[in-house]
Amino acid sequence: MRTITHPIGRLLKVATNQMARELANSAAQLDLTGQQMLILNYLGDQLENQEKTLTVSQTELELEFNIRRSTTTEILQRMEKRQLIQRRASTFDARQKVIELTEAGRKYLPQIKAFMREHDEKVLGTLTDAELAAVQKFFQNINDLESQK
Repeated sequence: MRTITHPIGRLLKVATNQMARELANSAAQLDLTGQQMLILNYLGDQLENQEKTLTVSQTELELEFNIRRSTTTEILQRMEKRQLIQRRASTFDARQKVIELTEAGRKYLPQIKAFMREHDEKVLGTLTDAELAAVQKFFQNINDLESQK
């Protein structure tokens, strides 16, 4: 049996809180919330992978960020009001909403990407490749346990 010297759950909670504070502080400088910043970053990543034409479903965002439909709707409504995104009914299923990044939303991407790179380097820069792989596996295991519920 392993000996655990620090309660992993508490360490994870403290680290999560610290990261959320740093994200919120950086997002506030852009007049965004942390969740808005993460969603814009995700949409930007998807845009880069799709050759400049992109729509993402609201359901995909709910799953990606593990947030409830009502919370997602509220966040997206605020983003749409600020013209950061555009929401419309899916051409395949009118019950589904698809999200598209607007030009106004795209203007935030360079600053958001820079913050994400700097933050990752600060947090992960001292890890070896093997340690980084172990951290990624640890978080994937947690996500996999949650998705099995």
